[in-house]
Amino acid sequence: MKILLVHPEDDPENGPWANRAWDQVVDIGLGGVDAYARWSRRFGCPITTLSSLRGVDDFQRVRRLLAKGCGQLIDEHGLDWWEILSLLLHGELESYILLQHFARSVSPADEVCVSRPGLHASLLRCLRNGVKVFPWQRAGQRNGLRHYLRVAHKLSVSQMIDVIGDKYDGGYQFRGRFARRGKRLQRPAVLLPTAYVNVSRTGAAYAMTFPEENFLLVATRRSGWMQDLPQNVTAARLSAYASLRDRRDENDRMEGRWRLLLQELTSTAEFESLNRLGYLDNFPRWLRHGFEVRDAWRNVLDREPIEGVLCADDSNPNTRIPLLLAQARELPNVACHHGALDGRYLFKRSHADVILVKGKMEKDYLVRRCDVPQERVEMGAPARPANWNSSDSVGRPESQPFILFFSEPYETWSGRQEEFYRDILPSLAEIALATGRKLVVKLHAAESEKERAGMIEQILSGEQKQITQIVSGPLTEDLLAKTWFGITVLSTAAMECSVRGIPCFLCRWLEFLPYGYVEQYIRFGIGIGLQHAGEIKQIPQVLLQYQVGHDVAANCWQPAAAGRLREILTSSHRVCTTAAS
Repeated sequence: MKILLVHPEDDPENGPWANRAWDQVVDIGLGGVDAYARWSRRFGCPITTLSSLRGVDDFQRVRRLLAKGCGQLIDEHGLDWWEILSLLLHGELESYILLQHFARSVSPADEVCVSRPGLHASLLRCLRNGVKVFPWQRAGQRNGLRHYLRVAHKLSVSQMIDVIGDKYDGGYQFRGRFARRGKRLQRPAVLLPTAYVNVSRTGAAYAMTFPEENFLLVATRRSGWMQDLPQNVTAARLSAYASLRDRRDENDRMEGRWRLLLQELTSTAEFESLNRLGYLDNFPRWLRHGFEVRDAWRNVLDREPIEGVLCADDSNPNTRIPLLLAQARELPNVACHHGALDGRYLFKRSHADVILVKGKMEKDYLVRRCDVPQERVEMGAPARPANWNSSDSVGRPESQPFILFFSEPYETWSGRQEEFYRDILPSLAEIALATGRKLVVKLHAAESEKERAGMIEQILSGEQKQITQIVSGPLTEDLLAKTWFGITVLSTAAMECSVRGIPCFLCRWLEFLPYGYVEQYIRFGIGIGLQHAGEIKQIPQVLLQYQVGHDVAANCWQPAAAGRLREILTSSHRVCTTAAS
């Protein structure tokens, strides 16, 4: 058999492989029903996806692999740097495990080709002999330039500054020289570390829930900055606390330990392959930047009257560090998540005294699916906005002129964005035309309006485009109040619709993250699952019999009791945080 593996950035129908005969095509990314039917007709063979080979215990394997290095890179402040930084490698480990499944599924006599050089081609060559890779190096140089131009085109000036800062000044050694620090806080405050605006919004929501507390929101990058904050929140930039001291002795000492750990790690095939291919080469640089970030957070804790930490993103190393520093100082530390669910608990350790979850759905996911100890998890969402479920238009189709599609930056997770749109948007536009409504494409903050408009221009007919509009920016109550139904793949917006009584459909066949989010949504009545693109046309009939479950809001959102954060901050009973979740 001749088998072609297609990289997510490559088009099977255009490239040096397009006119060859194949017995099977495997998409390393994820496309749609329309794409796979088209490719199957073109090549006359089955189309499968690499992700379809995922095993039930794959995340347990990732967890066990990440645990191998724990306890050996601990600094003088009690931080385990392997545990902090190894989360950056989980994607490579997941890819290796998937390719192991693939390598076992094919015969040694089969001819296997990959559409371009890169992680998957290199890892597959570690697993079997004779893998052929199409030589795109010359074209790749030109494509590389186009790639960076395309990325730059998507980003705002502020986002570009963040990218450059992360790459070349990750420890604030340059930016720290120019950052201005505000006045020292006069009253004790809860620290809210953030790197992204969604994390900041979650922190601000908890601040409004507990108006009797003071909060200090510290942003590690510009994308975490918020202008309109509650009165009990003070904002600062982490760069203003940067420490410019000489760390050469610590760097040399820890890099020596890293070399010893690397020898141990590479006794396993997974880490040996990653190391041989150079994917562990950046670890010393990550360490150096990590120490610089750590010292900036230490300065925050030393100079400000911090009485506890509330972290809404403990998977990001830069915002996980203050949570761990708080634990080492025996300060109360609380974790929560800025989205509906956090699948990285499948393989990361939990260190927080308490994990605040928004409702039954999130608690069940952490305890049942991720094996987080139940005694660590407590339901305590931010206060529910007063306008939830208050719209008089719910249930009145004449006042609901919008069909709302929640888009996501699917290509970030190897999704084929244009193919997703081809599966979803034409059918939605036809429903809009048939019912006299508008199709609204609500973009995620990371999406480019110009680029998405170009895709829609290619996909929809002239008549369909006339009733379609793109909306960016925050999701507003006015937009939701006018929504007949929502549809998404797995956006947290499904939860926001459900608590307001707005039907929301989930495109299960396009689920691009492997953490079981859509299954969990449906398990708790959050959204209506669609198994195939053809079911979109049946939505108007489904809505005739649709009723919102009475317990959906409680499944999603159970606000924290008044004063509960104060109890956590002052509790004399501290949950042991040394055991792995």
